[in-house]
Order: sequence, then structure tokens, then C-alpha cells
Amino acid sequence: MPAEDSESRVIAVMRLSGARFDAKGMPAESLLEVAAFEDILRSLVKLYWLERHPLQKRVPNGYDDLIALRLVQKIGEGSAKPQLEYDLGAGAIDMFAEDELEHDYGRALETVEAFIDYAQTGNGTIPGEIRRLHQKVKKLGQTMQAGDAIQVAATDVADWKPVPKYDNWARKRVMRRLEVDSARPVTITGHVIDIHVLSGRLIVRDREHRADVQVPYLDSGVKVNVDSGRQLFKCSAEGIGHFNANNRLIKLDRLKSLSVVEFSEDAQLARASVDALADLAEGWMDGESGEAISKLAIERAHTVIEAMISLGNFTRTIFPTEEGGIRFYWPEAENQLTIDVEPSGSLYIHAADVEAGTFDEGTIAADISDLAEALDSWLSEAGDR
Repeated sequence: MPAEDSESRVIAVMRLSGARFDAKGMPAESLLEVAAFEDILRSLVKLYWLERHPLQKRVPNGYDDLIALRLVQKIGEGSAKPQLEYDLGAGAIDMFAEDELEHDYGRALETVEAFIDYAQTGNGTIPGEIRRLHQKVKKLGQTMQAGDAIQVAATDVADWKPVPKYDNWARKRVMRRLEVDSARPVTITGHVIDIHVLSGRLIVRDREHRADVQVPYLDSGVKVNVDSGRQLFKCSAEGIGHFNANNRLIKLDRLKSLSVVEFSEDAQLARASVDALADLAEGWMDGESGEAISKLAIERAHTVIEAMISLGNFTRTIFPTEEGGIRFYWPEAENQLTIDVEPSGSLYIHAADVEAGTFDEGTIAADISDLAEALDSWLSEAGDR
């Protein structure tokens, strides 16, 4: 980027109008609207940077400082027109290609303009980027009173009349649309990781959506008595799921069904069974056959139990193998799932559907630490049978 470009550039003007803005200056609380607008623009610019760098999970250190916007107050008759600009300092010149930041801010402003146009007219669709910033977008218009309106443009245009207005009516309409689009019927199944007794909510680690979901239980008729932090529950619930801007399930309400089953006893029995296997001496089968259960197998078996807890799928059938390993078996599952913990700590999984005449197998290396993820498909299939 040329050196002569290292100067302030105006990227957006926000017009706030209404009876409250007839006097000189503008209400102090309206600065919240400017902050909300600036936050949306910066967040959009960050999304665009991540689009161009798909291998990056987050923006570089100092990125927010480099793209920060500065407010320059412009007062007009019957309105306030805050102006946002940014500085092209040395850091920005080094990080961005020529005109890249200016282009991104221009694109961000066009996205906000399209959103306001949709809110006012109902024509077209809500921009996808706006959906991803749902929580930030909700803050825009938070201080508006009857008769107030927000308009945005790239410059302080001579005639603001044709520019779409974001007023209370438009905001209410588009917020309702965003809420509807982020809620749909869903069924979750998983392990209860926390119980908030005072608010009557369960936090369920759902297998399918891979998310921790809030589930209200007070009005469901389900009784949940918690005597100890060691109690464990699995939950199945059906209702209206609410998804965030990244389409991640965050909570459930308007329940149609809710089932909570305690499996603390199962977990305690499984842990005790594994610990007991550590006492087996060599020759435990018949005096000659049967290797002692290895320490690695004992430790890995406890990790398998934690994975079963996380996925909400338990078996009480646990026994040693002749080679010095430990076997978990699901006798009631149609696919006859078996997980063998080998003496080395690696896992051998096999399943056989006798009626279908199919057989499936797989291995998990000893250095794989996240067994809940590695065993998810196997245990989910067994649990669905």
C-alpha cells in the first residue's frame, strides 16, 4: 500500500434522526448505537479475513487494534451523523494487501445496508454474515424510541430520504425473523453434565449436535433429585431447539418429551469392575493361562468408561481377556458391540449384526486421547439399537 495512503479514511456515516435529535448535539445513550454499528462492521471485516485465510482459526494478535474505527461527530439539523473512519498505520500496511481493508469495510457496509433494506421492505433475504452475528446485530437500535430511525451510508449524502430507515418497526420485524430462523424442532440425547436446581435447567452434552444444551425441566413433570456430584444421568428430550449464528444448538424449550435416567450405579459398577481386574495374577484362567491385566489396560479402560459417561451409553458387562486386556460387551445391542482394551492400551472394536449378516471392525491407537470422539459413532449406533 503506497505511503501516501497512510492517512485517515472515512468508511461509514450513521444518521440518527427523530425528535430527540432536534436539539444541538445528541443524547449520550445514542453512543451505544454507534458502538453497536462499529462492532458489526469490525466483526464483518474479521469474517472476511478468515474467509481469505481458511487455514487460520482466528485472526492474528493485534488485529482488532489495526482495524479499529474512530468516531468523528457531525451534527446536522434534526439529526446526528456520527462518522466512522480508520487510520492506515504501519501495522495495517504490513498486514493487509493494497486497498484490502478499504474493500472489506466497503463490503461490510454494503452488508449492513442490505440488512436494513430487508428489515424495512421485507424484500430479498437476510445476509448470511448477519445471521452469524445475530447477537451483535440485536444491539443495533437498542436505545431507539418512538419516531427514531437509523440510516447508514458511505458518505454524508445530500439527501437522506431515499436511504432505508432502521426504525423500531423494522427492527422488531427483522428480529422476529432472525429468531424464527434460529429455532426448529429437534431431539437431543446425551449425558447430563450439570444440573442447575434453582433455575430448573439441565445441561446436556448432546451426541448428535456435539454441543452442551440447556434443557428446562421444572415444568416437564420430571423429578431430578441430586444427592451427590457423583450422580450421573442420561437424558433424551424433544422440543424446539435454538441455534446460534454458527448453527450450533445452544438450548431447548417448549418440550414435547423429556426422559432423565440415572446411571450412577452403572458407572460405579464399571469402575469397580475394572479396578478388581488389577488383582488378577498370571494364570488366573486355569492356573496356567491368562496374563495379568496390564497397568496400561486398566488406565485405558477407565478412559473408556469416561467416554461411555460422556456419550451416555453404558454396559455392565466387563471381563478380562486371556492376553491381559479388558473387554466391554453390549449383550443387548443388536450389533453385538465389543470393545477390547489391549495390554498396550490400544482399542480393537468389532460389531456383528447377525440378522443382517454384516461385520464391522476398527482400531484406536493408544495415543488417541479423545476417546469420546473416537468412539462416538460406535457407541451411538449401539445406543440407538
